[in-house]
Amino acid sequence: MPNNEFGDFQTPLDLATQCLKVLGLPENARVFEPTCGVGAFLEAAAKVAPASERFGVEINAEYAEVASQWGKVTTANVFQFALPDAATWETDGSLFVVGNPPWVTAAELKRMDSENVPPKENIKKVKGLDALLGSSNFDVCEYIILKALREFSSKPFVLGMLCKTQVARNVIDYAASIALPIANAAVYRIDAMRWFDAAVDACWFTIEVNPAAEPDYTVAMHEDVFKPEAESVGRFGVVDSLLVANVDKYIAVRDADGKSPYVWRSGLKHDASSVFELVATPQPVTKAGQTLDLEPEYVFPLLKCTDIFRGRHREHTKWVIVPQMEFGAATNHLEVTAPKLWAYLESNAGAIDGRKSSIYRNRPRFSVFGHGDYTFAPYKIAISGLHKQPIFRLVAPLNDQPVVLDDTCYLLPFEDPTEAVVVASILNSPQCIALIESLVFWDSKRPITKKLLSRLDINKLPIDTESVLAHAATLADEYELPFDTTKAASLIGHLGESAESEFALF
Repeated sequence: MPNNEFGDFQTPLDLATQCLKVLGLPENARVFEPTCGVGAFLEAAAKVAPASERFGVEINAEYAEVASQWGKVTTANVFQFALPDAATWETDGSLFVVGNPPWVTAAELKRMDSENVPPKENIKKVKGLDALLGSSNFDVCEYIILKALREFSSKPFVLGMLCKTQVARNVIDYAASIALPIANAAVYRIDAMRWFDAAVDACWFTIEVNPAAEPDYTVAMHEDVFKPEAESVGRFGVVDSLLVANVDKYIAVRDADGKSPYVWRSGLKHDASSVFELVATPQPVTKAGQTLDLEPEYVFPLLKCTDIFRGRHREHTKWVIVPQMEFGAATNHLEVTAPKLWAYLESNAGAIDGRKSSIYRNRPRFSVFGHGDYTFAPYKIAISGLHKQPIFRLVAPLNDQPVVLDDTCYLLPFEDPTEAVVVASILNSPQCIALIESLVFWDSKRPITKKLLSRLDINKLPIDTESVLAHAATLADEYELPFDTTKAASLIGHLGESAESEFALF
C-alpha cells in the first residue's frame, strides 16, 4: 500500500530486477533514481550489473538510510533542484534514469497537507478553463518523468519508469509537442493489482534519448514485462500532431480523421433515476412497485448504454419522464396542463430538489438536461460511451414513440429512415471501426467520447459502396422500414449535405 504522505508504492525487488533486465543494463552503467524510496531499483541494479555506479535521491530520511546500502543516496526533495546537479559521477558509463515515482496527483498531496509537492508550475501551459478545471494538475509521476526528460536531454541516456499507462501516453504527447529528442519508446504492461494492490492500468515505460538522432514519438506496446521477447502488439503515439491508440491502423484510415458531417449528441441526464425512470409493464411502474397514471405526452421509452451494447435496443422495458421538451423550458405550467405528472413530481420533490449537480441550479423546477429536438427524432444511431467495443445500433420508435437515450449513450438523430440505415451501415463498416480503434484508449473510464465521435468524417472512409448498400438494405428490411436504393447510393460520400437532414444543421 502507498505511503499517503509521499504517494509512493515501494517496488518489490523481483519486479525492479525484471524491469532492469528489460533495459539490458550494461555492467558499467550509471544508474540514477530520482525518488528511490528504500532502494529497490538501486538494489536491483547492484544485482543485474554489480559494477554499475548507483545514485539515488529520496526525501524520506529513513528510506534514504535503507537505500544507501546499495549506492550513494542524497536526502533531498527532487522538486527543488535540477536532477543532473544531484550526482557527481566517478565513471563515464551509459546513463540510465530509472525508478517508480509517486502515483499520485499534486492535488491529492495538497489535500493531505504534504510538503512533497511540485512547484506551482503550469508545465503544459494550459490556459483558461482547462487550468481552472484541473488540466494543469497532473500525476506527480508524470511531472518527474518530464522533468528528467527535459533536464537530461542534452546528452544521450535511457529512461525507464514504472507508471500508469495514461501517464506514458501523456508524456509522449507532451514530448512531441516540444520536440524532445526521444526514440525507441516502449511500454511493458505490469499487473498493478498483484505488485501494488492498485486497480490501474500500469506499465514499465522505457525511452531512449539522443539529441543526435531522428526523434520518433511512437511507442511499442508489450503485454507483459516478464515476457519482453514477445512481439509487440502494436504502437501508440503521435501521428500528424495527434495522439493515436494504434499507429498502424490509423495510417491506413487517417484521411477520415477530421470532422463528422453530423453533430453527435449526448443522451438525457436527470440524476434521479428512482423518480424519472419507470418500469414498463407496459403501464409505467416505479421501482418501488407503484403503478402510475401519467399524461402520456411526457413519458417515453428509454434505452441505456447496456441496452444498446447488448442488443436490447428493440425491447421496451423502461420508461422515462421528460417534463420539458428542451433544457431550460418552463415547467410550472405542468400543474395545469399535466396535473397527474405534477402531483407525482411534487410527491418526489425531495429527491429531485436534492440533486447535487450545479447544472440544475437556478433552473425551472424538475428540470432535466441534455435534450432538445434531436431527442425526439424518430430514428437514431446510438453507441454506448462506457463499453469497450464500438457497436452502433439503429434505434427506431417503440410503442409508436421516439426512444429517449440516457446520458451514458451518444446519438445521431434522423428523420429519414434511408439516411439512418446508410449512416448506421457506414459507422459499423470495418473501415470506420478501424479508425475508432486507432483513436480510442480502451483503459479509459469512458473510452467512447463525443470528442472522438466528432472526428469521424464518414464521407472520407475508404468503404466498399456495394457492401454498405447491401447492409443498409438488410437493416431496413429487419426494421421493416422504407428504403430508397437510389437515394441511398447518392448519399454515400455526401452525407450531412442534404437539406432533408434536419438534424445535421444543429
